[in-house]
Amino acid sequence: MYIKINRLIRGVTKIKIKRLDNYIERKEICNNVLRALPEWFGIEESIEEYNEGVKDGEFFGAYEEGVDKPLGFISFIFNNQYTAELYVTGVFKEYHNMGIGKKLLSEGEQYLKEKGVKFLMVKTLGESHPDKNYAKTREFYLKTGFTPLQEIKEIWGKENPCLIMVKNL
Repeated sequence: MYIKINRLIRGVTKIKIKRLDNYIERKEICNNVLRALPEWFGIEESIEEYNEGVKDGEFFGAYEEGVDKPLGFISFIFNNQYTAELYVTGVFKEYHNMGIGKKLLSEGEQYLKEKGVKFLMVKTLGESHPDKNYAKTREFYLKTGFTPLQEIKEIWGKENPCLIMVKNL
């Protein structure tokens, strides 16, 4: 499936979203994108955990039409038959604000609905933390239909409050 990007930035005009099954490919894309986003993913242990975790669940990559290099990805895991979780997502910084993250989320949500999933949740750094990059992340989730449910300090520790956000599919 292709979408036309409204703005012509760096020559990218059409994006292809592909569902990927190959774990090696998933891990490589995840690793490359996360390492390019140290403002969000600066902890080596977390990067390695995400790299291993993308073997489970569903994984979608975003590509420029006719180019094999991924621009970003999104990964979902299943908590039960009715609820999926956005496990990890990232888009290379030079492609931020082009609609790629929204398209990845939209394609993933459509796939999850077809599988009978009713709810989607995401965990992100909570509002009580002053990090400006995660403020942008929360803004993205709000704009795409997520609602804050609860901030919990016991999941990632008091220094990194976890905000759980949910969305009806």
